[in-house]
Amino acid sequence: MLWNLLLGSVLLGSVHAAIPNHWLPVVLIGRSEGWSERETLGVVALSGFFHTLSTVVLGIVIGAIGMEVSEQLEDQTRLIASLLLVFMGLIYFAMHDANAPHEHVPRGLAGRSKTTIITTLSVAMLFSPCLEIETFFFTAGTIGWTAITTLAVVYTAVTIACMVGLTAVSYRGLARVNWPGVDSHWLDHNEKRLTGGILIALGIFTFFIEI
Repeated sequence: MLWNLLLGSVLLGSVHAAIPNHWLPVVLIGRSEGWSERETLGVVALSGFFHTLSTVVLGIVIGAIGMEVSEQLEDQTRLIASLLLVFMGLIYFAMHDANAPHEHVPRGLAGRSKTTIITTLSVAMLFSPCLEIETFFFTAGTIGWTAITTLAVVYTAVTIACMVGLTAVSYRGLARVNWPGVDSHWLDHNEKRLTGGILIALGIFTFFIEI
């Protein structure tokens, strides 16, 4: 199941980090404040670190719960993990029409001191963990601490790398990063559907295929 989880975490981390409200506001703030590209990338990397930090800390706690459950229900561990992933995926599909896109970066920071901007961004990202990935940590907990640690490292690296990479592209003149046939507004409004689809697919894959 570990390889399944790592594949899912790469997909989910990439999709989550690609949502413009994670990094585009920082680009706009950086431009308005006259920051260099290096400074802007550094701020995005720092805010991304705090975003993943809270996610991983919460994930470790949930992973420990998964370990406890797996010890008590060893024979049903794989079924429980698969059902949980599918269940969470269905919840995210249901949440699609009920919630507006979540704003990770607070507004009204333009014109503030650089220290104030960086501190506010870091605190805001710290208190907005990626809850979607926490189901993966529960499943990783059914495997052991090695799986939890590996998942935490991979998710952190992928998320920060994607945020920094997209920021670099945007800073160099592409205010809107377009994928083939997909624009940033589509990503904003379909994040929960994409997340739900990844969770459901991984749940089904985990149950039927073990790699």
